[in-house]
Amino acid sequence: MADFFISSIAYNEKGEHIEWLLVREDLEKNAGPEVPVHRQFVADLIRLKLATFQTLPRSPEGKISRGAMVHLYDEKFLSTSANKTERDNLENLPIFEFPPK
Repeated sequence: MADFFISSIAYNEKGEHIEWLLVREDLEKNAGPEVPVHRQFVADLIRLKLATFQTLPRSPEGKISRGAMVHLYDEKFLSTSANKTERDNLENLPIFEFPPK
């Protein structure tokens, strides 16, 4: 179980890497509202061991489920734990536009 879920991602202007995340608090029986958070802030919380994160992927039918745990590599990059479920990976989460245009 994680403290927060990551439900969607937004890439930087050049589309090179994930820059923003939609984060939802894990309220055990459901999830809190989506809040846009910068990738570096999530990385800092994980690095400082202040919070844990897990992906919240959607099935093709639209059902959400708990996905892979998110961790750091090289002390700054977000990655998911290997669990052989491709849709759990960060880059396979829905994409949102941020900042909104």
